[in-house]
Amino acid sequence: MDNWGQPKRPLEGVGVDVDTRQLRVLLAILERRSVTAAAAALGQSQPAVSQTLRRMREATGDPLLVRSGSKLVPTERAQAMMEPLRRALADLEEAIRPSQVFDPASQDHEFRIASADCMGAFFAPRLISSIRSASPRSRIMLRAVVSGFDYVAALEKGEIDAVIANWPSPPGNLRMTRLMSDGMVCLFGPAHPLSGKNRISMSDYMRLGHVAPSPLSATAPGPIDGRLAELGLTRDIRVMAPEFNLIPYVLLNTDLVFTSSRGFARHYQGILPIRALPAPEEFGVMRFYLLWHERMQHSAAHRWLRERVVEVAHRVAAEIAADSGAAA
Repeated sequence: MDNWGQPKRPLEGVGVDVDTRQLRVLLAILERRSVTAAAAALGQSQPAVSQTLRRMREATGDPLLVRSGSKLVPTERAQAMMEPLRRALADLEEAIRPSQVFDPASQDHEFRIASADCMGAFFAPRLISSIRSASPRSRIMLRAVVSGFDYVAALEKGEIDAVIANWPSPPGNLRMTRLMSDGMVCLFGPAHPLSGKNRISMSDYMRLGHVAPSPLSATAPGPIDGRLAELGLTRDIRVMAPEFNLIPYVLLNTDLVFTSSRGFARHYQGILPIRALPAPEEFGVMRFYLLWHERMQHSAAHRWLRERVVEVAHRVAAEIAADSGAAA
C-alpha cells in the first residue's frame, strides 16, 4: 500500500513500477509547471517531489517538463498524458469511494459556479435562493465567465463545479444539459426613436448605433456578432461595456440599442424606464446550458446541484413565457 491508502500499480510497458501516489504527484507538477508549487500544493517536500519527477522521467523515457526561457513547459508527451491521468485518477477515486449520499439540509458543502455575466441579474439570485433554502449550511462561490477565464481548464482541475452560460454551440468535450431557450430583444431608452415602433427589421437594426459587452476573446465573438457574421453583416458598435449590468443604465440617456435575452430585459424593465422590442427574427433564440466535467458526474452533491439549476431554469423560462403571452 502507498501512503495514499491505495495499492501500488505498476505502469505496464515500462521497466519501473509506478504507483498512484506518484501519478498524482506527476499530474500536480504538470498542471502547475513547477516542482516547488506542486510540493506546496501537496504538502510534500521539494526533494521528494523532484525525486518523483526523476522516477517518472525514467519510467516514461521522456523529460516531461523542459525549460523554455525562464519557464518550465510540458513536453508533447506530457501534454498528451494530462487528461488521461485526470480521468484515470478520478475513476480510481470513484471506485474506492464509499457510496455517497448528500443530505442538503444537514451537510456543509461548497458549490463553485461560474455564470455568464448576462445571467447575473435574472438567474443567479434565484439559484442562490433555491440552494440556500434547501441547504442552509452550504457555501456558494460565484464567479463570472469573463475574458481570459479558461472555464474548461477550471472544470478539469476542480477549481469550479459547473458553468452556466449561453453558447450557439457549447463545447463538446464536457458533460452538458440544455437549460432553456429565450427570445432575443432590443433594449433602448425612453426617448429613443424606436419608441414609436412595434417591430425592428434587420435593415432597421443595421442602421442603429449599438452598445455591447466586451467579448470573451478576439477569436470568440458573442452570440449576436457571431450570428451577424454568419449573415455577412457587422453592426455599428459605438460603446463597448465591461459588464452586462452596466448597459441598461447607459441606455437611459443615449441613442444606443442593446441586444440581449428577454429574461435580462424583463428584469431591468421592472427597475428602469427602458423599452424592448423583439429583435429581428434572423437572430433566432438564445440557448442557455449547464456544463460540468466528467469527474463530477457521479458526485451526489453535484447531482443535487444540477437538479437545482435545471429546476430554476424551468421556473424562469415559465415566468418569461407567461409575461410574453400576457404582453401579446
